[in-house]
Amino acid sequence: MAGILVVNERYFPDDELEPAQVGATSFSRSALRCLWNAGLSAGVILYKRAEELTEPQIDLTHRSGFRCATLRFNFDMGADTVSRAIAEAAARLCAAYGFSSRAMLYYQTDALLVFHPQELACCVTHHGPFVHDFVETFSARETAQAFGDAAKALHLFKHQELGVNSVRSNGRMFVLQHSQLQREYLISRGVDERRIRAIRPPIAPPTVSEPLRDERLRSFVEGAELLVFTAVARLDYFKNVELLVSGCVQARKQGVPLRILVVGDSAEDDVARQALRAHVPEELSAEFMAVGKLTKSQLYALFSLARSNGIFVCPSRYETLGITPLEAALSGVCTLMTDSEKVEARRFFPDAHRFLPSGDGLADAIGLAYASPSGVEQLGKELREAIATEISEENFERDTLSAWSYFSQSARQLDS
Repeated sequence: MAGILVVNERYFPDDELEPAQVGATSFSRSALRCLWNAGLSAGVILYKRAEELTEPQIDLTHRSGFRCATLRFNFDMGADTVSRAIAEAAARLCAAYGFSSRAMLYYQTDALLVFHPQELACCVTHHGPFVHDFVETFSARETAQAFGDAAKALHLFKHQELGVNSVRSNGRMFVLQHSQLQREYLISRGVDERRIRAIRPPIAPPTVSEPLRDERLRSFVEGAELLVFTAVARLDYFKNVELLVSGCVQARKQGVPLRILVVGDSAEDDVARQALRAHVPEELSAEFMAVGKLTKSQLYALFSLARSNGIFVCPSRYETLGITPLEAALSGVCTLMTDSEKVEARRFFPDAHRFLPSGDGLADAIGLAYASPSGVEQLGKELREAIATEISEENFERDTLSAWSYFSQSARQLDS
């Protein structure tokens, strides 16, 4: 079956080099390239909320080299109305790409599953955390903080429940699962595991990286005896970057001559970065830098520059995957991962690269890496070799196309 990606218009920028708004952005592009290279892509449906409309609007356009159907709608419209619009957008894309049979839709969120046309097959990858699962571990106050506020958490919970119910009850809905956390949760909610297929994440660091363009940032990195850093799209509750700062300050007190670098949030939004800066003692202020998120190519430039003297840290409280620490590790950067079952990427990291999720635990791990006779550069090289056998663009494509073939065959059997 041909495939049509369905993704939020905000998360599919015109320029592939723009900084990712969320982790799903790069994943979506890899999935699209995979289907395109296999001759199975029928483009992209870009959905966009438009509260002023009373009926859905569909416009065909081109973005990033692909034909797209922009679907504008709002959640107050009738489910049947939105469902017909999705089906129409899919039909127009199939016609534009020359596919005569129905396509399978590939959603990057469960937000639209309740509107999915019943006559079409689809699959979904759940990138974000399930509120229902999150509250099993964290308090109501922490949940509200993580998702913005209590109202936003409740709104998301309601839509996720509708999505889970849709997947559970519709035999034409399948799951492309990149997270064991998500798999276990969905099965616990009654989703048939025969309709779930695992895929390994698509990560392929460039063989040659461009130079780091920000001179101030480059000077800060090059001038560090040891650089301890992290990079995220959003500096939010999930990422727990305060733990990075706390652990680094403790490591400095123990005699580790490190500098701290935080990359995250838009360049214009400095609120969270300033809050982190406030946790740094005045005598260490010159050893701390916080900058806005980088484009993918510049992030890899940072990894390349920091390979000889850097330790990347993932201090997250909860991650359904954790793409960036895997990108750092596969770039040869010594990477430390919080030892929590609620951080999916942890399972790819050897015990020696995990730390107890506390300031003391991180400080101890930094100290051990710094004192290693091998040096952080060699530790990074060994880590890359350990992870590269499991994670690659080739493995992702193999997993995705195998799952796609299985889903297509299963859907055809239901139609026959």
